[in-house]
Amino acid sequence: MLGLFKKSVVIALFVLSSPSVFSRPNMAPLGPSIADSGSHYYRFRSYQIASVDKQRHYKVWVAVPKKSAPQQGYPILYMLDGNSSLNRLGESPLQAMSEKHPAVLVFVGYDTPLPFDLAARAFDYTPPLNDPQTQNHMLGRGRVGGGSSIFRSLLEKEIIPLSEASLPINPAQRSLWGHSYGGLFVLDTYLHSHQFRHYFAASPSLDQGYQWLLNDIVGQTANPASLTIMLGQTSNRSPTIDIRQQKAKWAQQRLAISIVNYPGLSHGAMFGASLQDTLKAVSQ
Repeated sequence: MLGLFKKSVVIALFVLSSPSVFSRPNMAPLGPSIADSGSHYYRFRSYQIASVDKQRHYKVWVAVPKKSAPQQGYPILYMLDGNSSLNRLGESPLQAMSEKHPAVLVFVGYDTPLPFDLAARAFDYTPPLNDPQTQNHMLGRGRVGGGSSIFRSLLEKEIIPLSEASLPINPAQRSLWGHSYGGLFVLDTYLHSHQFRHYFAASPSLDQGYQWLLNDIVGQTANPASLTIMLGQTSNRSPTIDIRQQKAKWAQQRLAISIVNYPGLSHGAMFGASLQDTLKAVSQ
C-alpha cells in the first residue's frame, strides 16, 4: 500500500518551528460539504457523540462506497480534524478511489460549524508530557493538553464500533491519519494501540515538547503496523532533529516506518497534501 511514497523517503526529520508556520488557521465558518451535496460514488451519514465528561462534543461523518465491498471487507480510514478534512473532499478523489479499491472514510470532527475546535483538539490530540507526575498541561494560547489517552478510549470504544456497525469492514486494513497535533496523536496511538494497521502522521508538532515520542518508538518492541511520517519543509528551514540513528534502529527492529518529505510545503499546506496522498494510499 505504501509504494506510493517510495520515491519520497528521506532520512532527516524536519520539525517545523517557525512562528509563522503555527499561526492561527483560517477560522471562518465552513460552507456545505460533499456530505451535504451528495456523491455519485459514496453515501454519507453522520452522528454526534460527547466525551465522558460532556466537555467536548463531536460530529462524525461516515462515507461508504457505493461499490460493493471485496470479499474480505472494505478498508477503512479514520481522519482527525474531520470538519476540515471533509470540507477539502470533492467528487474527483472519490471517483478515483471508487475506480480502485475504495475505503470507508470516517471524518472524526467536532460539533461546530468551524473548521477546527482549537481548544478541544489541543486536549484530545496531545499526549501527556513525558513525566508521570504531569497529566494535563498548558500549551500555547492558554490551551490545556494531555488528553490523548481519554480521546483514544472514546475512539476505540465508541467511535469505531458506531462507525463500523453493519458494515463489511476488514479490520486488518484500518488506518488512521492526523495532522499537526493530530500527527502527535497518530504517533502516540501507534505506541499504545493495536486497532490500526496503517498510521499516517502528517507534520507532527514534535517541537512542542514531544520529541520523546521518537525515542519511545525506538524503544518499543516490533510492531506489525506500518507508520508513515509525512513532513514538509521550506527553503529557509534546516533540520532540527536528525533521525538517522533512530531510523537505523527502527530498521533493525523490523518496524515498517517510512519518512516522507514534501519539499517546499509549509506546515499548513501539509494538511491537504498529506490527506490527498493518504486517500490514494488506502485505495491502492
